[in-house]
Amino acid sequence: MAVGFAMNCVKSLLILFNFMFWLLGVGLVAVGASIIGDGKTIHALRLTEFDQQLLTSTCNAMIAVGVIAILIGFIGCAGAAWENKCLLGTFIAIMGVLSLIEIIIGGVALANKHKAENYLKEKIDHISDTQYQNLTAEVKKFVDTIQAEFRCCGMKSVRDWAPDYPGTCNCTQKTGDDVQDGVCDTTTGRWKKPCDTKIMDNLRGAISVMAGMPIAVAFITWIGMAMAFVLFRSKDGGPPTFIIRGHEYKAFA
Repeated sequence: MAVGFAMNCVKSLLILFNFMFWLLGVGLVAVGASIIGDGKTIHALRLTEFDQQLLTSTCNAMIAVGVIAILIGFIGCAGAAWENKCLLGTFIAIMGVLSLIEIIIGGVALANKHKAENYLKEKIDHISDTQYQNLTAEVKKFVDTIQAEFRCCGMKSVRDWAPDYPGTCNCTQKTGDDVQDGVCDTTTGRWKKPCDTKIMDNLRGAISVMAGMPIAVAFITWIGMAMAFVLFRSKDGGPPTFIIRGHEYKAFA
């Protein structure tokens, strides 16, 4: 009775786990798609001549893993609900491979974090040393987008574009909340702070999510693999057994 109750608990937990894993797969797809769709991060890396394809490829890999995770969630639920050894074995094998891929994705993102930051910082320094009127059309578009989005003016200093400031530096026509938030200098009519810190924080946040999400999912997959293994072994007859240092132990015995 105790073994049967324990196996039913494992079965129920595995079904719940796979539902949560399915949601995590949806989350991976959403995160990867949102970073690719984040014009600020992608555009900033394009301007630095950083390997933008690396970031895009990492996000695409994250989306692919998310789609696979969604499919695995269905396989795991079916295997647990029907107690089918074939489906459970397939689930364990795919989860093992998937966890390795997730760790690699997270590792690639972490390994390139400082490289991306250094490239971006160098480009910010270069833009800051150039008059706004002398910037290329693409760089001007980036600057205007960043200043409007982050409510800032200039790259390293609010006086970067003096004396001819672009319209996106002006905050006097904005909402009253900007004045109340303390980001608008009512004396000059321009944003109070430069954009460099906010640009770097935006990049760090994107990379941290890219690295943290896959690694977190990898650890969770191991929990699912352990439960699936217990249920898989129980179908051989009786509770699953484990041999440790020559001694045999029965789970839930």
